[in-house]
Amino acid sequence: MKYKIFFILILILGGVAFYFGWTQIQVKTDECAIVQSKFKGVNETPVVPGKFSWNWEFLIPKNASLTKFKIKPFNTTKKISGNYQSYDLNGNYSDLLNYYFNFSISFSYTPEALVSLFQDNLISNNEDLNQYLENAADYICQLAADYYLRRSQMDSSFNPESVKRDELVAAIASYKDFPELDINIFALTDFKLPNYNIYNMVKYQGIYNSKRDSASENAANENMGSES
Repeated sequence: MKYKIFFILILILGGVAFYFGWTQIQVKTDECAIVQSKFKGVNETPVVPGKFSWNWEFLIPKNASLTKFKIKPFNTTKKISGNYQSYDLNGNYSDLLNYYFNFSISFSYTPEALVSLFQDNLISNNEDLNQYLENAADYICQLAADYYLRRSQMDSSFNPESVKRDELVAAIASYKDFPELDINIFALTDFKLPNYNIYNMVKYQGIYNSKRDSASENAANENMGSES
């Protein structure tokens, strides 16, 4: 009888230990989780749905914590706009060099990538993760806009829609400043390029007219001087 009671106690204790250490049960299908403990620090293996996970760190009271993150593609739209502060010769502002680019962008990331970001103290919760992704989208779209502007300055007939995805990704290769992210979708949905041709025509015409008026004024002054 003693052995039976002892065996039952062992089973109960084992069941309790199994339950408290079974971290997978706490993670929903659209989540992953990161285990952090006072003894081991951040566990490099994320807790993901559908994969058995048991962590002994939770058997020690107040030793371990489980931080959950959403695992789903991040989709957003961005508008990059600006101007070159162009003015005509009379000091009036010209909108010929205004520009904008509207982008649609989608990122994906792995649970292992989130562990890396968590270890580097770049994220600590879902709000941090969303802000990190927003910042990455801003940065990548700015790189693309800068590329389009450089091309349009070199070639007045340049059309951003003619740029293939591979060409654009190569041109903005420094987006790998965010190596944890994979770009699934990166589309230019609308744009307005600076109108360099018309701006230069207006500018040169203004310079020509200014010089012509100045020359006429000088000639008139000379005539008045000779008459006197």
